[in-house]
Amino acid sequence: MINIVKEVNTIHYLDIGQGEPVILIHGLGSKKESWENQYELSSNYRLIIPDLRGHGESEEFDNISISVFAHDILSLLASLGIEKAHFCGLSMGGLVVQEIYCQNNKIVQSMVLSNTFSYAPTCLGQLTVMKGARNLHSSTSDEYTTYTAEKCLYRKETNLIDAAKKMFLIKKVPYLASSFSAIKSNYLPILPFVRVPTLIIGGQYDEVNPLFSVLQTKWFMPRAELVILGNCGHLPILEKKHEYNHLLNRFFHKYQVSAL
Repeated sequence: MINIVKEVNTIHYLDIGQGEPVILIHGLGSKKESWENQYELSSNYRLIIPDLRGHGESEEFDNISISVFAHDILSLLASLGIEKAHFCGLSMGGLVVQEIYCQNNKIVQSMVLSNTFSYAPTCLGQLTVMKGARNLHSSTSDEYTTYTAEKCLYRKETNLIDAAKKMFLIKKVPYLASSFSAIKSNYLPILPFVRVPTLIIGGQYDEVNPLFSVLQTKWFMPRAELVILGNCGHLPILEKKHEYNHLLNRFFHKYQVSAL
């Protein structure tokens, strides 16, 4: 059964399955339904899948930042009485997971940092965001969504592009605010001190978050597990969904409370 719940703070989320909580956090301009291919994990876990502020059905546009995204999720989990959970963040969602660890590491049982980074060089990050902003302002919503979907894929096949487009709902104001907040992030200083099990996932041909960023995070977290998915772009949750789900199932099972 899938429940969609609207909280007082206007954050919408999916609550699926039973078992230890797994929090799935989507990326920039995406939405909770982008995790549809991972719903099968609900046979073993309770999946909590929020729409970040300004994304999907969560309409609150004020105070858009990685820090506020993390605070929103921690508030949601507190309202649900969840004191410990596994976290998986894709792309910008991976930044949110790192920020959650900074704000309340006691709630993090394990974390998956998927196709994300911990620090982007300032000049490179600003140039990337400014280019994206220009493209966003000069394109129609459908044109920019198509551009984003194609850029996120290694196999730029029509069926995959159509499926990827359904994973996005790009709203200009929160999209740009989220982008600028993301490139200001720097979690490298905290990574060597992370003491929870961590899985880092990268895509071999990720055009959005290149392998350099993934390997940089791994370098600062020598004890973390690293998996690079071959022939894959920025959306392993679509392009490599079966392999991805297997990775998550194996990882979370290994670090269940009963297994620790």
